[in-house]
Amino acid sequence: MNKIKILSEKISNRIAAGEVVERPASIVKELVENSLDAGSTAITIAIEDGGKKLIQVVDNGCGMSEDDALTSFERHATSKISKIEDIFKISTLGFRGEALPSISAVSNMTLITKLEEDDIATQVDIDNGVMRNATKTSGNTGTTIIVRQLFANIPARRKFLKSVQVEARHIINYVYYQAILYPHVHFKLIINGKVRLNYPVVQTKKHRMLSIFGSDFEKRDMFEIFYEKEGMQISGFIKGLEEITEGMNDYHYIFINGRYIKDKIMLHSLKAAYEPFIKKIRIFQNAKTPPHILFFNITPEQVDCNVHPAKLEIRFRDAQSVHGFVKQAITQALMSYEEEKFQSIKKKFESPTTFEKPSAAEINTYRKKVEYKETKPVFDNYVRDSFQKLYQPDLFHEKYRNYPSDVKSVVTDDNSDITSTENAQVNRPEEHVNYFLLSKEEELINPWQLHQSYVLVQIEEGLLMIDQHAAHERILYEKILHRIHGAPAPTQKLLFPIVIDIPPILQHVVPELISENLEIFHKIGFSLKTFSGSSIVIEEIPAELEDWDGGEVFIDIIKQLQDEFSETSDFRDSLAKSVSCKAAIKAGKKMSQKEMVALINDLFSCEVPYFCPHGRPLIIKMTLTELEKRFKRIENH
Repeated sequence: MNKIKILSEKISNRIAAGEVVERPASIVKELVENSLDAGSTAITIAIEDGGKKLIQVVDNGCGMSEDDALTSFERHATSKISKIEDIFKISTLGFRGEALPSISAVSNMTLITKLEEDDIATQVDIDNGVMRNATKTSGNTGTTIIVRQLFANIPARRKFLKSVQVEARHIINYVYYQAILYPHVHFKLIINGKVRLNYPVVQTKKHRMLSIFGSDFEKRDMFEIFYEKEGMQISGFIKGLEEITEGMNDYHYIFINGRYIKDKIMLHSLKAAYEPFIKKIRIFQNAKTPPHILFFNITPEQVDCNVHPAKLEIRFRDAQSVHGFVKQAITQALMSYEEEKFQSIKKKFESPTTFEKPSAAEINTYRKKVEYKETKPVFDNYVRDSFQKLYQPDLFHEKYRNYPSDVKSVVTDDNSDITSTENAQVNRPEEHVNYFLLSKEEELINPWQLHQSYVLVQIEEGLLMIDQHAAHERILYEKILHRIHGAPAPTQKLLFPIVIDIPPILQHVVPELISENLEIFHKIGFSLKTFSGSSIVIEEIPAELEDWDGGEVFIDIIKQLQDEFSETSDFRDSLAKSVSCKAAIKAGKKMSQKEMVALINDLFSCEVPYFCPHGRPLIIKMTLTELEKRFKRIENH
C-alpha cells in the first residue's frame, strides 16, 4: 500500500484555513482588505460573541459578477495576479486568493455582491466548504459577506479561541490600524448591535489620529516627520525627548506600503536613531521602544509580502539600505527637534519670568549645545563620563578638591571644574567614604541604590541585586489579591471627586468593563460613582496610588488592564497586575536607606518573592565565588 496520498479538497481547504484563519480578527482582516482593494469608501463591520457567532462585512466597492463570485471560492483564485512577474511587484493588500475558500471551509458563509452596471445581485451560500446555494437576489453595489458559527464543526480549533472580550479587542485593534491608514474611508464597527467605532471620512491621517487617540495627541510631545530618498519615503509621528508620559505605549504602529507590519529592521533602526539622544536622560526605561506612528513607502519590487500566512511580516530585498534610510530619517528629525528645543530654551533663560519653567529635556539640550560648543574638553566623552560615574557630584565641591601640578581641567554639566590626572587623588570627607563602605554595625543589612533603579545589599554569600520597581510590584500585587479575596482595602478619599474624560480610543470598552466588575474595583479601593457619556467620577482610590496625577493613572490602569486581560480570563488577577504596576515605585526614583530596608523586608514576606507578577525575575544573586572568578582571583574549573 502506498504511504503517500493526495489529500481531499475538503482536508486541504481546512489546512489552508488553519494558516489564514487564526481567530475572528483574521477573517475581518481578510474581508476588509478585499473591500479596500475593491475601492470601497464605506465599510461596516458587525460582530456578535466576539466574532464566534457572527462576522458581517458590508462595503460599497466595485462588487463582482456572478461568474467571479462563484470562481472566488476556488483555491488560489485572484484578480490581483495574472503572470509570474506580478508576484514581485505586489501593490494590493490581498493577492493569494485563499481568503474566501479558507473562511468558508470552517464556517457557514453567505456572499452577496453586485456590479454597478448589473440590475440584480448574486448570492452564494457555502456550509463548511460545501456550496449549498447560488441564486439571484436584490442588493446594493458592492459586496456583503456574512460568516456564521466559526469553527462550529471543529471544536478543537474553537476551544483555542480566547474570551469574547479578548477576541473583540483584536478586531477593534485591527479597525484602528485600517482607520489610521485610510482616512478617506468611512469605517464603522458594530458589536452585539451597538455602534462601538464610527470614523467618518476626514481629509488627512492627522485628523483621523486625533479622532482615534484624542485631542491631546499632539500635546504628548509627538511631532511630525517626513523624509524621502531614492524611491523610499517615510512620514508620520515620533516621540520627542521629553520624559515619557504614561499611556504613550499605545502609539506603536508601523505601516509599510499600506499594511500594518511587525518588522524587526524598522524597529532596530528606530532604536538606533534614538540611542545617542536618550542614553543620558534615560527617558525610555527597560529598553522600551519610543512611541511612533510611521508610514513607510517603498517600491513594491523591493518588498516580498509573501513570507507570512497572515501577511504580518515582510522581507526587504535590500534590508541594509532600508535600515540606513530609516535611521537617517529619524536622526535628522530628532536633530531638528533638538534645535527647536534649544531655541525655545534660550528664550526661557533670557526671560525667565516671562516663560514657564524649562523641562528636563530642554535643560539637557541647552547644556549639550552651549557647553559642548563653547568649551573644548580635554578628555573625550567616554573618559569624561566614566570619570564622573566614579564619584557623586557633591564630592567635587570646592573645599574637597586637590590641584596636583599636572592637573587638567574638564567642564562638567553643572559648570564647575573637576580635576583629574592619571594618578590624581580626590580628598573626600569621611562621611562620604563611609557611604560606600560597610561598617561593622551595618554588615547584615546595608542597602544602596544603583542608578536609582536597583537596590543592592550584601549577604553572607555575596551580593543581592533587586529591581526596585518589580519588587514593589510583587508586594502590591499580593496585597491586592488578598483584598479581592476578603481583606479590607485601605483607601484615600479625594478632597474633591474627579471627573475623568475617557479618551476616544477607550470609550467603547471602559464603561462596560467597569460596570461589569464594579464590585472588584471597590474591593481594591476604588469608589466609582457614575458614568456620564464619555466620563467617569472617582471619589476614592487605593492608598498605594500616591502619584495620582489628576486621574491620568486610572486611564493608564485601564489601558494596561486590557493588555493583561488578553492574556488571561481572570479579571481579578488582571486588575491586580495593572494596579500594582502603576502604583509601584518607578525606576529612577531615589530611595532612602529606610525605604530600601522596608522594601526588602516586605519582599521577603511575600509568598513568591523571586518573580514579578508577570513572571520576570526580580532578584539576581552573585556569590563571592563568582566575583573572585571574574577578577581572576581563582581559576574557573
